[in-house]
Amino acid sequence: MSQQGIQPVKYVKTLEGNYAHLFQFTDDCLYVVKFYKVRDYRKRELVNEWLAAKLGTLLGLPVLPAAAFELSEWSLGQIPADSRGTYRAGTHLAIPYLNQVKSYQELQESSAALYVQNADALAGMLIFDQWLNNNDRSRTNILFEEKKDGSVFFWMIDHGRCFPGMYSWDLQTLKDAPVYRLDMPVYKWASSLLPNVQPLYEFAEKMMKINKQKIAEIVDAIPVDWEVTEREKEGLTAFLTRPEISALPDLVIGANRSMLERK
Repeated sequence: MSQQGIQPVKYVKTLEGNYAHLFQFTDDCLYVVKFYKVRDYRKRELVNEWLAAKLGTLLGLPVLPAAAFELSEWSLGQIPADSRGTYRAGTHLAIPYLNQVKSYQELQESSAALYVQNADALAGMLIFDQWLNNNDRSRTNILFEEKKDGSVFFWMIDHGRCFPGMYSWDLQTLKDAPVYRLDMPVYKWASSLLPNVQPLYEFAEKMMKINKQKIAEIVDAIPVDWEVTEREKEGLTAFLTRPEISALPDLVIGANRSMLERK
């Protein structure tokens, strides 16, 4: 999806939780629209989602493209009043809507062990989530697209709760030691499908080879309307290039040793 050209033309429905809405855009495709500062305590949600999409794409991970776009008062007026909250016209986020997919929770662990078409990206997810300090890789934040041959393609969604401080990170929280959630069921499932621990080290090495200037350029491109200061951008870049990244594979292995040792 490009940041320019297409616009929402039809409101479809409010999604679960009342924090996102489904719109049809001028390209006839459906997009999940998330709003900037939908609640004061969620003021960093769009920034986190946008960064995760850009960085995940750079690393070749199965993340959905996310684009900032201008939502008009007319489009905003299509949302039912009882679901509109305090939304305002302005720069918001659009993410392609996945249809005909099941969450890990829906598929259940036994079914999720089906042939995963992009299983080589599982190690990437395990390391990437810790890089961004994602605290929300729940059973519903990984989706499986079922293919005709019986295989599944997995997608990583919902990256709003990233970085120390999550929805409300600031310069101070970005300096805090990350609190990792490494024992989540999705991570145990992903670890069980790894051939060995080597892909974890290989992906961490791939991340560390990203030029710091490239990361800074991505961070610097955060839409102005989302109110991230230059100092905060510097803080984000420092967090994403922290030396502790080299230790992430060992953290993942330590938390999921029982699944990895089944090999």
